[in-house]
Amino acid sequence: MPARSALNTIRYLLVAATAITLQACGGGGGGSDPAPPAAPGWQAASVSKTFTALDPASDTTVNPLRGYYRWRNQEQVPQAAPALDAYNRYTWRALETGPGIYDFSKVLSDLQTAKGQGRKFAFRVQAMLGYDNDTRYLPDYLVGNSACVAACGWWADYSASTPGLSFIPDWNDPYLQQRARLLLQALAQAIGSDEDIAWIDIGVYGQYGEWALSSAIDYTKAPAGIVAPSDASKREFVRMHLDAFPARQLVMFAVYRSFDAIRYATQEQTLTSKPVGLRIDCLGRANFMDQWTNHPAEWSVLQNQWQRAPFVAEFCTFGSGDAANNASAALQQLRDFHISTVGNGNLNPWADFTSADQQILQQIGREAGYRYRPVTSTVTLSTAGVLKVSTLINNDGNAPSYEPWAVGVELTDGGGQRLWSGVFAGKLGDSAGGGSAQTFAGEWQLPALAAGSYTLHLIARDTRGGQASTLRPPLRWHVSGQAADGGLGLATLSRN
Repeated sequence: MPARSALNTIRYLLVAATAITLQACGGGGGGSDPAPPAAPGWQAASVSKTFTALDPASDTTVNPLRGYYRWRNQEQVPQAAPALDAYNRYTWRALETGPGIYDFSKVLSDLQTAKGQGRKFAFRVQAMLGYDNDTRYLPDYLVGNSACVAACGWWADYSASTPGLSFIPDWNDPYLQQRARLLLQALAQAIGSDEDIAWIDIGVYGQYGEWALSSAIDYTKAPAGIVAPSDASKREFVRMHLDAFPARQLVMFAVYRSFDAIRYATQEQTLTSKPVGLRIDCLGRANFMDQWTNHPAEWSVLQNQWQRAPFVAEFCTFGSGDAANNASAALQQLRDFHISTVGNGNLNPWADFTSADQQILQQIGREAGYRYRPVTSTVTLSTAGVLKVSTLINNDGNAPSYEPWAVGVELTDGGGQRLWSGVFAGKLGDSAGGGSAQTFAGEWQLPALAAGSYTLHLIARDTRGGQASTLRPPLRWHVSGQAADGGLGLATLSRN
């Protein structure tokens, strides 16, 4: 019995040990242990997308330096959001009260207001306004100054049937030119940062500073010493703007009678870092651009300037039923001459327009300038964190962008915080419009972020230096589905 008892005890211990071993190995019907955690790293991904374009007949996207700009504190044509550029103009008389005594308070106030509203600012200086209004727009000290050749100006009768006279500055007078140059230099210094300015009109000369004088101004009746403005004098008014604002975007009035000055500003001068754009202030006047199309040799010099610099415009005042000035003519001119941005004012009251004309005026805002549209994207990510992105972007607008947008991709977490970004080579402005396409492609090594899921966005940001407050908000793509900040989701990427 004692021997058999010992043998049974040994058998019991062997069975128990086998059971323990089977349990430890997952046998015997027991549950399995959880798999060991994956090693830290990115999860491989491959994602392709096609994006849906916004219908240009109803697209209400607002972007800078395209569509409508705020014109002299007005935005008459209703828009989905406020314009991102604001424009005003100022007479010389209001800016200089005595020799070298400047009052730029209104300009600087308007500039600060624009900045506070998220806009950039544009402006013009004028030395005269309308005709036969018995008003001088030069400073009092300048008129009749002994330094002038012939009083620096004269009173002319624009129309015998209209009461009053027009004061015409002597554009050839060296003293007047010198004082105008000093005015612009002081204004440039007062404004400061280049980043706050959307554009500056090359102004001062001509009625309203628009580089034209009526043929009714008869220089044969001018006082001795005053003659019609010379090409050399016109060039001087251009050059004083170029010298004062060499790093800012300038635009020059496209008036045929000042062709020599326009050619100098846009083709010959080397003083500015940016090409000089064009401007017309009578958009919508039927046959207004005949002054150029009837002179094809001269127009050939300028007709492609829109590819390098913006073509800015404002309306001639009109309402519905006006055969000479109308919305249909404005829309056609915008299409024919690649106009990027139009002043949203100088029109009859909005309610006075027919429904058809209201629709055309709104279409002008939709069609003017660039319309960048991502078409497709491909994203691949390796477990080693190598990210490759390619995207095709079309410009369905009538002109390129003229500002330095950087197209790139960004990773954000669930709270929208930007954790990483990469920038593509290439410039949006290289795509001139009309459906032209451009491929942006890049490859980057992603950092070792915390485990989690991240969204990869396509975004275009303003890359200019300076204070963050001077930067444009991100560009809005003309596709559906983008985020509030303009980013367009390309893929969800995950890290263990």
